[in-house]
Amino acid sequence: MLRALTAAHGVPGAQLAVHRAGVTRHATAGAGVREDTPFAFGSVTKTVTATVAMQLVGDGDLELDLPVVGYLPELSGSPMGGLCRITLRHLLGHVSGLVSDHEPLAEDDGSLRRYAAAVGDAECVSAPGAVFSYSNTGYVLVGRLIETVTGLGWWEAVQTFLSEPLGLGLTRLDDPRLAVPHLIRSGRATPVEPLLAASWAPAGGLAGTAADLLALALLQAGAGPEDVLEPKLGDVLREAVEPVPFGLASAWGLGCALHDGPQGRWAGHDGTLAGTTCAVRYNPLTGDAIALNTNGSNGMALWADLLTELAAQGFVVQESEQRPLEDGLTPDPTPFTGDYVNGTTRFRVREVHTGDLLVEDGTGFAATLRLHADGVFAVHHLDAEHGTHYGRFLRGAHGQVECMQISGRLARRVATAPHRMSVGA
Repeated sequence: MLRALTAAHGVPGAQLAVHRAGVTRHATAGAGVREDTPFAFGSVTKTVTATVAMQLVGDGDLELDLPVVGYLPELSGSPMGGLCRITLRHLLGHVSGLVSDHEPLAEDDGSLRRYAAAVGDAECVSAPGAVFSYSNTGYVLVGRLIETVTGLGWWEAVQTFLSEPLGLGLTRLDDPRLAVPHLIRSGRATPVEPLLAASWAPAGGLAGTAADLLALALLQAGAGPEDVLEPKLGDVLREAVEPVPFGLASAWGLGCALHDGPQGRWAGHDGTLAGTTCAVRYNPLTGDAIALNTNGSNGMALWADLLTELAAQGFVVQESEQRPLEDGLTPDPTPFTGDYVNGTTRFRVREVHTGDLLVEDGTGFAATLRLHADGVFAVHHLDAEHGTHYGRFLRGAHGQVECMQISGRLARRVATAPHRMSVGA
């Protein structure tokens, strides 16, 4: 099945691990891909960072609901600013109000201390706890928290507290064994580098195997060594935050998306970097789990087809159902056009001849937005590498459109002006 799907999608290589009814199976596809070949995790790195943070919570070294400035005096927020009220729970659940991608001082500067010191109140798009807004910045701060309380670098802490005790093969993006990422365009696969700013490593800088991801999922589900992570701490990782992540999942926990289904709630995460995709899901009620790595940019389309194939064989992995949309499209998209900003990322929304909206951010991301009467829109990526998901426009007290929620990010409407661009993890 995996070989057929990789061929159908033109993905150079893939690695799959499935745990069902107490039995684990592995499959690989593509030349040179083995079970121990590391693939870039992208944002699935966040679930590793969250797990290490939860280990420290269990040891009493960190508190979920205390302001993190108590641990990180280098944070440069004002005494009355929102930065000083952000907690570890806020950071892990993407409700800190921080921008998605605070730009590093230099791409090769891996100092999390300098990164944290450069984050100020201007890097907030909302008050802590007010809205869900996906934030790589927040996870870099979690990495810095881990450094502060352990006295180790983030990577060394991951090795010491998680990778070595579980026998994982976690590694970094500079590992020469890494499966080479590929951009897929018109059926052609072009090799690319897995680029990521050095200081963003806690948000997206790990690599490993599908077997590593499966072991981590089973640990969080309470089926791993209790001296590594107590089952009750895995339960805490799956505690849903408020507000909910509109258009992404049923809910969001502390380092994982949550998907409700007839067999209970599945947890997991997706990750992408240039030319790579990663997905992991697990069900703590049934003990089932699945992980897929690919080194092709359209790997998430492969993932969607894989889940369809597995469901036909009786193994249903829950993904949150798409939001039902009201009938009837908004006749006039003009009130929604303009520029929407999250940090240095600027989403430019304009009308196209079909009556839909086009959104671009200058990094290569482009999608059409199919509007509906309640301000909700369906996002259709122009490169067809991702499935459809949903976002919405938000109005203020006077009825004017003030914000947009897209791909989990909150962006505020601003006057159109020259803009800077950034690439997220």
